[in-house]
Amino acid sequence: MPEIITSDYLCLMCEWFETWFDSEYYHLLYKDRDYTEAEAFVEKLVDYLQPNTDTFFHDLACGKGRHSIHLNKLGLNVEGSDYSANSIQHAKHFENKRLHFYEHDMRNEMPRQYDCIVNLFTSFGYFDTDKEHLNTLRNCYRGLNDGGTFVFDFMNVSYVVEHLVPEETTQKEHISFEIRRRLINGMITKDISFEDKGKSYQFKEEVAALTPDKLTHMMKDCGFQIQDTFGSYALEPFDLKTSKRLILILRK
Repeated sequence: MPEIITSDYLCLMCEWFETWFDSEYYHLLYKDRDYTEAEAFVEKLVDYLQPNTDTFFHDLACGKGRHSIHLNKLGLNVEGSDYSANSIQHAKHFENKRLHFYEHDMRNEMPRQYDCIVNLFTSFGYFDTDKEHLNTLRNCYRGLNDGGTFVFDFMNVSYVVEHLVPEETTQKEHISFEIRRRLINGMITKDISFEDKGKSYQFKEEVAALTPDKLTHMMKDCGFQIQDTFGSYALEPFDLKTSKRLILILRK
């Protein structure tokens, strides 16, 4: 029987994202993400926002920097931050005079203020309490210059819960990932199990099932004004039942 390694075993006092996001298996599982869609989304945003070349962007929870890099290629001044040391190490290979990356926990205040902060691809909702989520949003508010813009891209929980796929298997190179999804105590949980080199691994992802109504109330509590609401990466109008995304354009 293979040795079973879980995220709790790797770090007893860690939260799930502290081990999973820095795992080689996380990057393997998601290595085929659609960069073309990501770039098209960034271009749509820039066309909508109409920033000038001096507009200072921050990509919060930037991962390996795919959105940051494309924003920079469009001529913008960008900083990206992420909790994952491995992701930031990778992103730093793309740095230049107007593109920089650093490690940062979004629950902490930002080191400076920006003209525009973007939080994209459901890079939010990882924490155990609403207090932590609200504190993160307040950090975003404080991290903006007066009149600044916050672009918040989250899943439309109403759609996701209705169309949740309970179980699936996906093959990435030599590893078969068994994935199980559930809604438990207000969290959308993804259990990920697989074997590699004679060992069994078990990881999980948890994202708070924050509804559009709850998120808009949280944003207003922080002081944000909602300028627009979209339901797709093509910036189509939001529909509670049919939209896969919830994209909020907010002003300080």
